[in-house]
Amino acid sequence: MNTHYDLIVIGAGPAGTPAAMAAAQFGKKVLLVDRREAPGGECLFEGCIPSKVLENAANAYYDVVTSKKFHIEMDSVSQIHWEDVLKDKDEIIKHRSMGAMKQIEMLKTLTYKQGSVNFVDTHTLRVNGELFDFDKALIATGAKTAIPPIQGSGVERVWTNRDVFFEEKLPSEILFIGAGAISCELAQMFNKLGVKTHILERSERILKHIPKDGAMLVQKRMISSGIELDFNVNLERIEYENGTFEVTYTKEGLTHKLEYENVLMATGRVANVDALELENAKVEYDKHGVVVNERLQSSQSHIYACGDVINAPKFAHTASYEAGVVVHNMFAPSPHVVNYEKNSWVLFSDPQVAIVGIDEVRAQEKEIDIAIEVYNYAQDARAQLDKNTEGFLKFIIDTKTKAIIGIEIVHADAASLIGEASLIVANEMSAMDVMKAIHPHPTLTEGFSKLAQQIFFKSMMQRSRG
Repeated sequence: MNTHYDLIVIGAGPAGTPAAMAAAQFGKKVLLVDRREAPGGECLFEGCIPSKVLENAANAYYDVVTSKKFHIEMDSVSQIHWEDVLKDKDEIIKHRSMGAMKQIEMLKTLTYKQGSVNFVDTHTLRVNGELFDFDKALIATGAKTAIPPIQGSGVERVWTNRDVFFEEKLPSEILFIGAGAISCELAQMFNKLGVKTHILERSERILKHIPKDGAMLVQKRMISSGIELDFNVNLERIEYENGTFEVTYTKEGLTHKLEYENVLMATGRVANVDALELENAKVEYDKHGVVVNERLQSSQSHIYACGDVINAPKFAHTASYEAGVVVHNMFAPSPHVVNYEKNSWVLFSDPQVAIVGIDEVRAQEKEIDIAIEVYNYAQDARAQLDKNTEGFLKFIIDTKTKAIIGIEIVHADAASLIGEASLIVANEMSAMDVMKAIHPHPTLTEGFSKLAQQIFFKSMMQRSRG
């Protein structure tokens, strides 16, 4: 007889792990399965966390080599010890993964297994050849880099974000294919460490999925820092010979060739569903991943999916939010539905871009009449002191309700500001509500009050004229 579980969770990343732990806390018998020997998922092992270790090292190094702007002269030549950066990365990953494992082990009804998984039928899974029955299942297997159909012997040798953090030596040069979030973050980080970086992008600008005003500030900074950018390109071939890649592409009808020691592919993401044999469970999926409804149920109502394996915002924190919705819908009496319209995210570029809520494009799609108000950090005292005056704070306001329904922040320290922005949007605050907070001086958070005051005085002037 097969071992039976109330819930089997496939994937132990930021979606699967909290879902499994929450279900176990409900008293359910849960099996959590992942291909890795410990929980964490791509975010921990090859994504969010490793990239932020690199970001911290790159920014600290860059601050040293550019310290002259604060009238500081360094006596010796600055250098980065790449091998020690990698050690930091490994220690942080181990600490966080083992911490999660200890929490799992404390839950007596939760079992963790490393292995390969596939569906046998609608209520049975095979894990490492062993069969397990389940009442409910959660697919949380994440996504991977989508490799486009390109010819050449070098395609199988290119890096993805998974590979670059395992290089024992700091690369001297990297050619990035694609100008999305992964490429832009990594290209700027490596550029600050003195690595020659070059980006090829098929569209007309970087970061085509975020508002153009913020993307253009990042693009401007890239160009000024020496990153080479080529747009409107069609990639033709990637060959590899004698330790060198030869990349052939066309632009404006002309053929170009580039030779680089390293090529990193970041051309979008595709759901990790190939090995699951979803057909056996009659679970529908398409090119975007597992098809789910607003309760995150698949075509089989007892099989759920969340995280990067579905067609939704692909962020670790969003996956964890979805996990909470899933567990509630599985085991609580009243159903919940997902709502991404107060979601927040950060692009760790330079300057950083942070957004919460509804942007201008989404507001137009929903036919919401909006007003847009902007505070420029060039006038901000803290930004002037830090010599980081590039960027802005933007409120998107529903003119009918006066609620601030979206906030965009572009600044070197936007990640530290988006938390307050998230609370403003989540609580549907108006500019008058924001004005009630007394922000300390001189800090970047003053921008929220100053923009709210700007909106208030503008409305007073309009009333007086009326």
